[in-house]
Amino acid sequence: MDKRIQIPLSLFDNMVSYIQDHYDPDDHERYTRIMIGIENKRQAEIRRNLYTAYKTEKDPAVKEALRVSYLDKAGIPSHGRWDEEAERKFQKGEFFN
Repeated sequence: MDKRIQIPLSLFDNMVSYIQDHYDPDDHERYTRIMIGIENKRQAEIRRNLYTAYKTEKDPAVKEALRVSYLDKAGIPSHGRWDEEAERKFQKGEFFN
């Protein structure tokens, strides 16, 4: 059985209207919107798969690598991440100083 993926309604509408216009080669604007929507959906699927793998991984080293990879893909800057140093500061009460 094939895996099903949901797409936003606006992307679906753009794709249907593009198909109904018989793949008009001069309609670059609509084609670009469709391709951007598909790429955004693909990136969201990659992030979701990384997050799922991170949450289900048992090996701590692999789990940390998956966590960092997910945070990189999600665009979260390294200075805004909770890591071992932040945990130590929090435990010592130095986190908010």
